[in-house]
Parts: sequence; structure tokens; C-alpha cells
Amino acid sequence: MTKVQLPWFLISECNKIYIVWYPLGIDSMSRGGVLDNIGIEVTPSLVDSVYRRSLRNRTYFKLHPDEKAILYLARRLPRINSLILKSILLKIFEKIESYVVSRYRVLSIGLSILRKRIEQAIKLGYEKAVEWLDDIDLAVYLGISYLNTSPIYRGM
Repeated sequence: MTKVQLPWFLISECNKIYIVWYPLGIDSMSRGGVLDNIGIEVTPSLVDSVYRRSLRNRTYFKLHPDEKAILYLARRLPRINSLILKSILLKIFEKIESYVVSRYRVLSIGLSILRKRIEQAIKLGYEKAVEWLDDIDLAVYLGISYLNTSPIYRGM
């Protein structure tokens, strides 16, 4: 079972974070057959965590009624062994966890802005600006502020 590490998908359960690597990418999941050889542990507690998060984010109500039923009933199972059920649940997780893509976008934009600011600071003679790379919160702040800025005023 070899895994090609291309795109990623983040699933968090309480304080644990799982990063799932899909061999052919998230877009190819809809074609079917991709998730058969992935040995991912889908537990009822993970399903319950995603279910509760979907209710909080109101993404639960955007799901198809069949997906709602599968998600609700999978929480009650003692364990999940079926590969078909796992693949269906992962597709549902993808719909619910779409905000992960926006978090990645915020971070990547923030890091690019931070890199430019560090280059400017070094050109001006401030050598300690390299330490800003350790501050992820600053990168997230810059990314969010850039995305919240009107496109007219964006200078990037």
C-alpha cells in the first residue's frame, strides 16, 4: 500500500488532528475507487466530532438527506470497518470540512505577504525581521486582513 503524497485533507477530532493524504487528489474522489486502498481510521467518535462541527457551522443542513442520515447513524456504530462506508463518510467529511481550504489559502497568502515585508525590512537594515517567520499568527493576521480588504485597495 503506497501513498503518493499530493493533496491533503485535515480532519480534527477534539484535540487530535489527522492529516489524510489522498493518492489521486480530492477532486478524483468523486470518480470512485480511490479510497479503497487507504488505511484510515474512521471512528465513531471522529464521526460524532464532525457531526457536531457540521451542526455548529450549519453545513449539516446543506447536505443531502441521505448523507445526513448516514452521518447521524454512523455515530451510533460501535466501530466502522466497511471500506464503502469509510469512503462515503470521507466524502461527507470533505463537504463539511471545506473551510480547511480557506484556512490554507489564508495562511499561504499571509506567508507570501510576510515574506515580502521581511525582504523590505532587511533591505532597510532591520536584521531581526527574519524572526517574524516563526510567528504563524502574524501570517494568519496578514492573510485575513488581505482577504477582508476590498479588491480596489489591494496592492498585491
